[in-house]
Amino acid sequence: MKEILVPDEVYAYLEKIGEQERASVSDIVVKLVLNIMSQEEKVRALQAISKEYIIRGRELEEKGALVESGEMYWRGLAFLMQSIATKLGFEITSYQDYFSLIDYLSYKLNDGEIVKLFVNSERLHGEYHPRPQGESEFKFRVDNLFKLMKKLEKIAEFSD
Repeated sequence: MKEILVPDEVYAYLEKIGEQERASVSDIVVKLVLNIMSQEEKVRALQAISKEYIIRGRELEEKGALVESGEMYWRGLAFLMQSIATKLGFEITSYQDYFSLIDYLSYKLNDGEIVKLFVNSERLHGEYHPRPQGESEFKFRVDNLFKLMKKLEKIAEFSD
């Protein structure tokens, strides 16, 4: 990721919004930019951001930073799910919407494994819900995340 210079007044405003939404300044900027993109641009951007977070997750995992790595993996999954939701005409505006999307996809595809994979993958999300985990538990959850992402990537391709 590249660094950009943002005037202090604008940054302070973005921080204020971030506090209200429990989001980082970069999350707020991404959200604002995505909101001005066309649907096609937005889907492409969401998928590219997803891949970028997965790469960052792997880098952090290699350094042994499991909590931070888990958060990056979760973000990668979340952005991929947002791209699918966008294609389907859905909007993810809350944490619960991720669960709803998974339930919807599981039902529509008659694939209950999607729910199991998601529940285990979601446990990697430690930013607001810290969950200490050992290395074997972490690996198990990451394996579930990658299996889920493979299924979701196929869904994303199919819905093109």
